Amino acid sequence: MIDGAPLTDLIQEGRTAPAVPARIGRHDVLVESGWVGTFVYRVRGDRVLVVHANKGYRDDVVGALLDAVDDLADADDLGSIVRPRPIEVPGFALDRAVLLGPGHTDFFRDGPLADIGTQVIPVHRSEVVDGEEYEACRPGIIGKNLAIRHYDWTREPSPRADVRRLDDGVGGLYRRNRRSRRSSKPALVQARVVLERNLPALLDDVQLSVMDTRGHDLRLRRDWDRLRGTLQIPGKAEAVDVDISRLSAWAVFGPLFGGADFEPAALETRQPSEHMLMMHVNDGERRRHDQDGHPASLEECLLWLDALAPTDGNYLIFTGRSEGIVQMRWQGPGEPRLWLETPEPAHHRSRGRYVTRDEAVTMIQALAREDDVAVDDLGDLETVTWDPGTGAR
Repeated sequence: MIDGAPLTDLIQEGRTAPAVPARIGRHDVLVESGWVGTFVYRVRGDRVLVVHANKGYRDDVVGALLDAVDDLADADDLGSIVRPRPIEVPGFALDRAVLLGPGHTDFFRDGPLADIGTQVIPVHRSEVVDGEEYEACRPGIIGKNLAIRHYDWTREPSPRADVRRLDDGVGGLYRRNRRSRRSSKPALVQARVVLERNLPALLDDVQLSVMDTRGHDLRLRRDWDRLRGTLQIPGKAEAVDVDISRLSAWAVFGPLFGGADFEPAALETRQPSEHMLMMHVNDGERRRHDQDGHPASLEECLLWLDALAPTDGNYLIFTGRSEGIVQMRWQGPGEPRLWLETPEPAHHRSRGRYVTRDEAVTMIQALAREDDVAVDDLGDLETVTWDPGTGAR
């Protein structure tokens, strides 16, 4: 009781449907079913434990969850530490039960049961770190970082990665702000996002540490079309060298971050060199004004050529593996024309001419496929000189 009110009565306060007695597995419970899902309450001593499912509710999952945390639920001081317990239910993708202690459940927050209410939710072993503080874990399993709805029991696992910048570059990816040179704490993100999206697009000189929930530490930088670095396996003295295609990180390491054992054979697959360039985009209509070059596949480069708004001043700069440059810019009022050139800084000049889109495509393809600045193949080039002091034309 709390202030003379039975816990079963307090459970019903503000609820839209009654909680009726039932037995699930070896547990006597109260079950509330309504439009927001099914809620199962277990009242024991001075504690109330809740299980909530909106989609895919199953009695056998509830029984497994309650069994898994049975020895924890009555502990005097649950504290703020997350303690995942294994569960195994046929046809159910999640394999851990996480007990949230009093004061750490959104369900009982600000209510009469806030100080005695607990909650158990199903998660996957790839989503939580055993023994971490609840506040560190919450953005993943309750918050939005892993795109998890913990009450959806039909969902698939969403493997987690804890990511830190290892370089001292200013601002950008995984920095607190544009002036920051340090990463004070890891960012909790979906492993697939960092492996499939962030790593392939790393800027020059950026290095990331990407760690799974078991402590496998992947430290990588992008070297043109490759990702190079090391994988430190917990308990192993020597790190494993990593040298893979920039686009293959999820295929190679996705199973590891999903909870599987590391397979060294995954690193042995060699892929041909990728046709890619470093690309700067300046497009006023799309409000994109790159400060740095970004790695881009040949296909992406050609898509940007098609998409670049034909407005005076909009431009694209493409840099090849050997640092040769082909750049193009819409010039002129009325109906701008596309000027294409290659800069020659040592001579304070550039050489180029107005081109058609097809001619621009040919130049981009030559740079990406053959690492060749083929501007001379256009013929009839003009030379534009620069002011040695200011670079102005």
